[in-house]
Amino acid sequence: MMVRRLGIDDVHALSRLLEQLGYPADDTSVLVRVQRLLADDMTACWVAETAGEVVGLLTAQLAWTVESDSPVARLTALVVDEDHRGQGVARHLTSKFEDWARQQGAVHATLNSGNHRDDAHAAYTHLGWQPTGIRFVKNL
Repeated sequence: MMVRRLGIDDVHALSRLLEQLGYPADDTSVLVRVQRLLADDMTACWVAETAGEVVGLLTAQLAWTVESDSPVARLTALVVDEDHRGQGVARHLTSKFEDWARQQGAVHATLNSGNHRDDAHAAYTHLGWQPTGIRFVKNL
């Protein structure tokens, strides 16, 4: 398995992965999103490949907060192809993310996960993440 930076050529594979999570994911929309992410200096994105096939995606952002002298690293998306779950893809991607976050000076990392995603919660716990709070959302 190889973990590498996300590229424009990965758009179709990302559309497939995002559809597995139930997100709108036509190639045109995903291309615009990828271009936006790649242009943002505070964002990093990686894909995991096995035998030339993209089987996972992780996106992350750094954020400065008023309460800390160090940035917070936010894991903003993590998806593993349903046919490749349980094979270490998430572990490889999160390891790359954690290395990057440390290099950026972050001392904490956060992520959000839908409350209905019990499988994801178990995976995050297995990877060393700890639940610490509740997320609130308001549509604008």
